[in-house]
Amino acid sequence: MRGARNREPASGFTDPAFARVGELAQLFAGLVFPPNRQPSAEAGMRRAMSALRIGDPNALLRAVETPGDARDAVLAELTVGESYFFRDSAQLDLLANEILPSRVESYGPSRPLRIWSAGCASGEEPYTLAIMLREHHWPHPAQILGTDVARSRLAAARRGRYTRWALRGVSDQRIASWFERHGTYYDLDRSIRESVEYRSLNLVLDDYSSVVGGTEGFDLVLCRNVMIYFDLPTVSRIATGLLASLAPDGWLLLGASDPPLAHLVPCEVVVTPAGIAYRRADRVGGGTELRAPVPQLERPRAPEPVPQPVRISESIADAPGRPEQDDHESTLAESPSAISAPPATEEILRAYALADYPAAEAMAVTALATATNDADTLRVWITYVRAVANQGRLHEAGELCARSLELHPLAAELHYLHATLLTEAGWYGDAATAARRAIYLDRQFVMGHLLLGDALTRTGDTAGARIAFANVVHLLANVSPETPVAAADGVPASRLRQIATLRLRTLAAEVQR
Repeated sequence: MRGARNREPASGFTDPAFARVGELAQLFAGLVFPPNRQPSAEAGMRRAMSALRIGDPNALLRAVETPGDARDAVLAELTVGESYFFRDSAQLDLLANEILPSRVESYGPSRPLRIWSAGCASGEEPYTLAIMLREHHWPHPAQILGTDVARSRLAAARRGRYTRWALRGVSDQRIASWFERHGTYYDLDRSIRESVEYRSLNLVLDDYSSVVGGTEGFDLVLCRNVMIYFDLPTVSRIATGLLASLAPDGWLLLGASDPPLAHLVPCEVVVTPAGIAYRRADRVGGGTELRAPVPQLERPRAPEPVPQPVRISESIADAPGRPEQDDHESTLAESPSAISAPPATEEILRAYALADYPAAEAMAVTALATATNDADTLRVWITYVRAVANQGRLHEAGELCARSLELHPLAAELHYLHATLLTEAGWYGDAATAARRAIYLDRQFVMGHLLLGDALTRTGDTAGARIAFANVVHLLANVSPETPVAAADGVPASRLRQIATLRLRTLAAEVQR
């Protein structure tokens, strides 16, 4: 992946029907699409068309005009439904160390704790809360509700099956405690799944009281990174409803990117170590203090996994099956990056090379809807993931990468992209594991070794990092300086060799200190 060049992003819909679908999305769900977001919105609409087997934008428009699967599919694609477990650790720490302990003594069998995850996507957030309550030995009954506008996401949440991408950063011990692995999927413990209730809810149109009503109100409402899609009048209307759903001493937590509420609705603003939180303006007692934790709620201490160094000759226990390969066969020019592409794929690659990532994304969605050749689809998937990531939508790119790996589990470059995205997310141990998978599939994959070295450096594994960087230098020793390297976005071999050499010198200097 590369940084975007200094150029104006493409804007506008390519068909009036797409513009009309966008207007209906604003009417039905409060979504707004300024010119710079219209290409990505159209890409989402095209993904919905592919899923619904609709080939014409006007047919999509007709289908979206009435409630049903088509409208749900479009709304799901127009909002980022990708999340992951134990997201935003600072807010979770606030919940575990402050909010929950302050309620232990005042709750009991007749007064259950009530939590609402609004815009819950595929269930990662409410299930995280359920796991936290179990791990912290919450002693009383609890009711957890997850709502989302997309019924397809709710169905996935109830199923409780996830890819490794949804568990990035989660320790192996915690995964083993709450998930059962089946191939590339992880099935959530049944008791956790049964502890969360899911309902369909449109935050813009629906009456909250008819869906999430309860005489006690909610002790905690999380609506994180949902209101970034709405205009301010819609944000004000939603925030008013969320605050009204709180118990008198309840808490409302938003995402860091969501607009602040202080000047939009009456509320009490609380500055916490995790950022801004909100409470009802009319709550009894007022004040903004947080009570200290009480001993009834113990915080578990799970050891984090320790990454191990990897060498070219080592095998990866959990890597996909590796194809046979001649030890002496150079793969620098024969990786998926060098696959001969058909004309349609060439157009996608050309748009990507020009840094027109929205256009590359839109064309990739169309191409994947009709592609039949596995080699062609692999090249398109790789470009699709890169184009989305280069527009800053890293979480969505991660989910697309996980989806493409299910189709192409032996593609070294996809595992490398997975590792790159994990690095961007700060999950360096998981990034190292993904990079090892890429290397296992292609031992001469230079970028896999380079990224592995960077990831291991971040985890403190200096010995493993030195091996990885030395492998880069060795693989490029006899390569012409200007030779492009697979998956390097045009960076020549000489520059990559220089980077690896400098990394080795830096590590050596640190060891001598």
